[in-house]
Amino acid sequence: MPKHLQSQDNILSVEHITKTVGENESKLTILTDINMNVKYSQTVALIGESGSGKSTLLGILAGLDNASSGDAYLLGKNLSNLNEDQRAELRSDAVGFVFQSFMLVPTLTALENVQLPALLRGEQDITTRRDAKDLLTKLGLGQRLNHLPSQLSGGEQQRVALARAFSGRPKILFADEPTGNLDRKTGDYIIDLLFSLNQDYATTLVLVTHDLGLAARCEKQYQLIDGQLHAVTV
Repeated sequence: MPKHLQSQDNILSVEHITKTVGENESKLTILTDINMNVKYSQTVALIGESGSGKSTLLGILAGLDNASSGDAYLLGKNLSNLNEDQRAELRSDAVGFVFQSFMLVPTLTALENVQLPALLRGEQDITTRRDAKDLLTKLGLGQRLNHLPSQLSGGEQQRVALARAFSGRPKILFADEPTGNLDRKTGDYIIDLLFSLNQDYATTLVLVTHDLGLAARCEKQYQLIDGQLHAVTV
């Protein structure tokens, strides 16, 4: 790893990331020469217009997608040197996700959805169930543990998604437009919960949003313009 990326304060570092799709005349450049560092427990916002490459960058940072060139380091590991199984293991151990579309399993109850990541890791003890129940109760869903997603409101579903994301005590959480499918009042409530959990668990937060008010709540902001990343002076 280059010396300037070696800081033990950085949970995430990227250098000269480029992403292209297609070939020859149909080649499209989505990201160009992306450089950024994210410290442990820091809150970071990625802003930009629709189609600017925010979600593509988030996928690369989280090891869900591969860059065409450049290096991305998560928890000191170069993601481009890991195969898919190794990246999945890293995500399972240290990464949480919150998406705009909730991504709950429709046939599982709220409690079972929150337990799912632990079960996939092979953890099936009583502590897993208790922790999931405690998280849901903390988020005001203590009376909704056994409800299916279809029996919950949008705000309740996103709270279940938050509980699931934090259930493994992740070191870093990636949130992609987490309030995009919610009305303003419910969205504000969800964001308050997100930042509260971020504080409680000292979890690094990388947030994709087009909401400048939400971005302003983060310690650091970056803006993507035509595939290029610019630090925003706050």
